[in-house]
Parts: sequence; C-alpha cells; structure tokens
Amino acid sequence: MYNAKNRKNICWKLCSKFLRSFFSSFLIRACLLTWLFFLPVAEARPSSLSDPQVFILKSTGVCQGCAEAISKMLFTAGIRSQILGPEQLIANVRPQDLLIIGGGVPGGEGEWTIKQDLMKVHAFEWLKKHIENGGRYFGICAGAYLAEQWIDRPNKISGLDIFPGSIDVYTQNKSAQVLRVRFLRERVVRSAYFQDGPAFYPSSASEVEVVARFERDKTPAAVLFSYGKGKVGLLSPHLEADQDWFTEANLNDQDGSDYDLGINMIKKVLQP
Repeated sequence: MYNAKNRKNICWKLCSKFLRSFFSSFLIRACLLTWLFFLPVAEARPSSLSDPQVFILKSTGVCQGCAEAISKMLFTAGIRSQILGPEQLIANVRPQDLLIIGGGVPGGEGEWTIKQDLMKVHAFEWLKKHIENGGRYFGICAGAYLAEQWIDRPNKISGLDIFPGSIDVYTQNKSAQVLRVRFLRERVVRSAYFQDGPAFYPSSASEVEVVARFERDKTPAAVLFSYGKGKVGLLSPHLEADQDWFTEANLNDQDGSDYDLGINMIKKVLQP
C-alpha cells in the first residue's frame, strides 16, 4: 500500500525522467540545427550572361518536326534551346548566340523558301552580319545549302555566301536513304539518315576543318570554319533523326542513334 511519501518519490522520479528526456532531445535538436546552419551551402551557379544560347528556326521552309527533332537531340545532352519563328530572331538572338537552321521541306526548294521566310522580316542580311560580328551558325541540309554563294545561280538567287568554297548536291537521288559517313574526330563510321543533302568543297587556301566524309568516295559531309568573328558548322546528313524517321521512310537504322555526333559538332561551334 502506497503512502504519501511513496507517491511523492514516484512523482519526482517520473518528472526527473521526463525532464532528462526533454532536455536531452532539445539539446540534440539544437546541436543539429546549429550544425546545419553553419554547413556550407552550394550555390546554384547561373549561366553567365555572356554564355551563348541556342535558338532553332521554325518556318514554312523548314521541314515539319525538324526544329523539334534538333531540340530533342540537344536536350539529351543537357543543352537548352528555344524554337523561334523568323519574326522573333532579331529581337531575341544576341550577338554571341547560336542559330540552328535544319532541313527543308522534302521535294521543295527548302533553302530558297527559308531565305524568303527570313527576308520577309529583314532577317536574312541580319543573319550574315550576326555571324560576321561574332555570332554562331549551324546549318543542317537545307540550312547548310543556305551558306553557299548561290542558292540558284541561273535565277540569280544568292545565299549567305559565307562558305569558303562551293556547296553542291551530293547525289541526284532525292529520296530518303541511309548513307555510311565517316566521322574523323570520333574515328567511327555510322549509317546516317540522308535526304538530298549537300557535299562541301572547300577552297584549297581556306581554313576549313572537314569533320566527316561520305564513306563511298570520301567527299566532305560536314565542316567547321570561321566567318569574320563568328563560327559556323555545316552538316549534310540528319544526325538529329530518331528511329521514327527511319521507320516512316522504311529504312533500316543499322547502328542506332547518331545524337552523340551531332552534339559534338554543335558543342564545337559553341566553344569560345
């Protein structure tokens, strides 16, 4: 039977146990919060305002889905891009930025239509000055043809005239096909999606880096060079093509995605 004295001792023991538990827990929390407070915080490092951004043209002359395919390829490498219409270029593309123009509408005069798209908003001459003054340009297929001196010489339709040499059709076969292309930097040969793309013939005195050659005859299929203060990459095959492109054209992609090769070229153009 408990008396008052025993009840008092029991209450004191219970209170003491509670207080020890409370202050012990409190001290642990206080120490933990103090440690977290003084722990160095890793700062999120925003991209410098001077870093080049990547823009991709979408217009009536560019093949349907081509701008999106290029953007998808870049996304896999963590390269952010923005798709713009011709009327948005001058206001958004800064002097150091990269503009990518992809393939043209199949069966049409893609590069001529793209030029018209740009001329309507006074962006064709702007593009040439953009590159000359230190901007970056990357052309794929029709976007590469756009860099030549004459899009249509007999009709006196001029191109950007930034390539030191000549650009001409690689094959008279206008259909989508798979061609073997040797990439010199990576030392690999890939089966690449190709449709009516150009071949590049640099002048002997020019400082053009041939990045890839068609395997069948070693004709240049991709090049890098400077124009004025700017940097340019031109590519004939569609390295941005995914499996859907091959399936729709009833073609066999023998060695899988070519994203890595396209990304390597674009990264080179983005370098200082």
